[in-house]
Amino acid sequence: MTISAADDRARGAGVSERRPITVLFADIAGSTSIAERLDPEDWTILVGEAFQRMNRTIERYGGNIARLMGDGVLAFFGAPTAHEDDPERAVRCGLDLVRAIDELDTSNHISEADKLRVRVGINTGPVVVGIVGTETASEYTAMGDTVNVAARMQASARPGSVLITAATHRFVSGLVEAVDVGQLELKGKSATVRAYEITSLKKGAVHTRGLAGVSSPMVGRDSQLHQLEQLFRIVKAGQGRVACILGEPGMGKSRLLAELRTSLEGQDDPPRWVEGRCLSYGETMPYHLLLDLVRSLIGVTETTDEPQVAQALESFLQSNAAEDWSENYAYLGHLLSLKLSPDTRARISNLEVETIKRYNAAAIQIVRAAAASGPVAMVCDDLHWADPASTDSLLTLLRTVAGLPILFILSSRQERAAAGWRCPMRRAT
Repeated sequence: MTISAADDRARGAGVSERRPITVLFADIAGSTSIAERLDPEDWTILVGEAFQRMNRTIERYGGNIARLMGDGVLAFFGAPTAHEDDPERAVRCGLDLVRAIDELDTSNHISEADKLRVRVGINTGPVVVGIVGTETASEYTAMGDTVNVAARMQASARPGSVLITAATHRFVSGLVEAVDVGQLELKGKSATVRAYEITSLKKGAVHTRGLAGVSSPMVGRDSQLHQLEQLFRIVKAGQGRVACILGEPGMGKSRLLAELRTSLEGQDDPPRWVEGRCLSYGETMPYHLLLDLVRSLIGVTETTDEPQVAQALESFLQSNAAEDWSENYAYLGHLLSLKLSPDTRARISNLEVETIKRYNAAAIQIVRAAAASGPVAMVCDDLHWADPASTDSLLTLLRTVAGLPILFILSSRQERAAAGWRCPMRRAT
């Protein structure tokens, strides 16, 4: 890193600043023996592609790649930029790192003996971050026991697995399937460290706010809840409506939505509740909100196996759509990254820009099909994190609401620079 680049990062994070972060170490297991069997050029190409995949994955989740080592990578979640869900980002990233390297093996037809497996170790805790080194050589790094423990967790992980400490697990326990591996004795540590091996995300699990297992009555939002209930009565009469819930973090937007859902689902003839949630790291993930809405419409989640997603999509379209269901299946299946016939994939890929219009047209058709069987409450939560492509699709969807029994609810922080801000602003004009 150049000194000017280091200075830029120091200005963003502050020099010698103490802060809590989540540290991720990833290492290619058995790399020495694999390198011994391969030609140096073949090994260099293979490792180069592995690093490309790992780097892209870390960057997608907003992590900071602090150091590339011979066969591994060190990344920080929370420095120099902090997010409210850094432990979750790191764990999701770890699972995707394992998957990305597994897919690398498949795409390159690597022999069983030479297959790459990545080991991931994650820990959360206080560190001191800043620039270390001299004028001729420096780097932005984190120092403290938190980093050391993350490195030891990586060394203790099985190849192809993610091992996290209890300090990280407490932030993500409601979102992941984990195996408690007990207290580990780590090199250089006098005390044992409790560890969990993460096997997958929980099916249907979403990020929740507040304290797990603790509930309290909603306070000060009765009038807003009443307004939304009144809007839904208009929707039941066949008049589509759009509502915007705007407010700063912690003002109760998600709680208001939860109370509305409870109220509507308690009715004699409850509506279909469709919910798409924007991810805090999703602004660079095209169509991630639209994908979540489509999944919710057909009754699956991001953790549902691909065959089940394909079956759910086909079943929904055959039951609710017109005779052109197969055409909509092709475009929505492409959007959902389902396995399609080679001819279908080639035809869709050749359409290029036209494919985007077909995505939107298919989404409109599936929304109309859902509304044909009864009122729908369609929620877009955390819209301030929406990606530009989903925002464009959502604006197209909103134009179709007027004559349909749909209550569209847009929930967002008041972040005017965000791509998703165009949606509530468009409704206000």
